[in-house]
Amino acid sequence: MATTRILRPQTAEALLERACVLAGADPASVELSRLLLAPLLREDGERQSDLVATLRAYYECGMRVDRTADKLFLHRNSVRYRLDRVRALLRMDVDEPAAIAALSIALRSLPEVQEKTHAS
Repeated sequence: MATTRILRPQTAEALLERACVLAGADPASVELSRLLLAPLLREDGERQSDLVATLRAYYECGMRVDRTADKLFLHRNSVRYRLDRVRALLRMDVDEPAAIAALSIALRSLPEVQEKTHAS
């Protein structure tokens, strides 16, 4: 029983990675990912606001504002402001399970998003 509990986070991460690989190989999924993230990509391009990187870091930090702020070397209020901007642009609650799943896949499956957020 203990072994199963230990493996669950690794299994979940592996499943997410597999979904991202499959989504990245499917042109329709890539297009949906681009459509989903388009408002953030546009805002980042126009204003260098780093909203995509903020959302990615937020998910990587377990949706903890304090950890996200530390990772991005920002004040917590700056992270909160950016996340509010993300919510407004996407018109969705980024803390809802379906949104988390879709946005996580989109963030990991688009090459242009991966290049920008890993370069930072």
